[in-house]
Amino acid sequence: MKKFYCNNCNKEKVYKIRQNKIVNYRGYKLSVVENIPVCTSCNEDILVPEIENENLIRLYNEYRKKADFIFPDEIVKFRESYNISQRELVSILNWGKMTINRYENGSLPDESHNLVLKTIINNPKVFLDKTKYAFKNCMIKEKTYNKIISNVSLNQKKLLIIEKLEQPENIYNGFRKFNIDKTENLIGYIAEKVNNLYITSLNKYLWYIDFVAFKNLTRSVLGIPYIKYTHGPVIAEFAYYDIVKLDNDKYYRKEIEKNEATIIKIYSKKSYDLSLFKNSELKIVDVVVENLKELSCEDISKLSHNEDGWINTENSQFISYDYASNIKHF
Repeated sequence: MKKFYCNNCNKEKVYKIRQNKIVNYRGYKLSVVENIPVCTSCNEDILVPEIENENLIRLYNEYRKKADFIFPDEIVKFRESYNISQRELVSILNWGKMTINRYENGSLPDESHNLVLKTIINNPKVFLDKTKYAFKNCMIKEKTYNKIISNVSLNQKKLLIIEKLEQPENIYNGFRKFNIDKTENLIGYIAEKVNNLYITSLNKYLWYIDFVAFKNLTRSVLGIPYIKYTHGPVIAEFAYYDIVKLDNDKYYRKEIEKNEATIIKIYSKKSYDLSLFKNSELKIVDVVVENLKELSCEDISKLSHNEDGWINTENSQFISYDYASNIKHF
């Protein structure tokens, strides 16, 4: 049986666990169970740091979901994307030197810090502006500044893509805001499964995945708006060129000469992260990939031309996800 020091008994005692349900925290309705150690001799509560820490993690994580607060791993991932330390980040933000360390170790940020962190993570331009200001005012060294600048180019490219494709949730993006991270990882996954993935067929894979997901799950997977184009549905603003040209760790491209034309083929780097997707989404992805992977680009294009969404939409206009209910081939 487990023992811990009981301050009431002034000696180490066996304890049992009682459970308490937390239903409200900081104005939000929750449903979190906390485990409370109780001395079996005096029946008083005992503070066991390990158990209390586990209770706080459950409470804070549930609160983060409800209040849209940042998670510790999001901060770590952000720092790693720029290859900067906790000390470098707090210097840029002009915060106390242990602030980021506390947040990455599970402490809840205050509302103002939470807003700043979410803003710089979602908007690389804001972070770049803060970095330039910090360097200009001698808050960071030139080495830190150059390190961030060398990594910000990819994030700036992503920002431009997001600006092109992000819309309020509506019928033209499947009631989901465009997600660049899910898009990159999904392309890396598809490229591993499909030997003949070209930029033209990629549009159709993503379109079918999003529309079949909307048909079955009532929301798209990626939040991409698509338009009608000559060879079938394509990503709006022709942003697929920008997406494929991203220099990331998920996929790479090669230009291939074929029939006196240059085409772009996509290869996987096999480092995609499927944890971003729900199991229900991945099942749809696999069904679409399995049905299309043996077809040529021309065959996939012809297939999409038989879909009501393409037939009933004017050239260069958004294809409504309303047509997802009539998808013929899945």
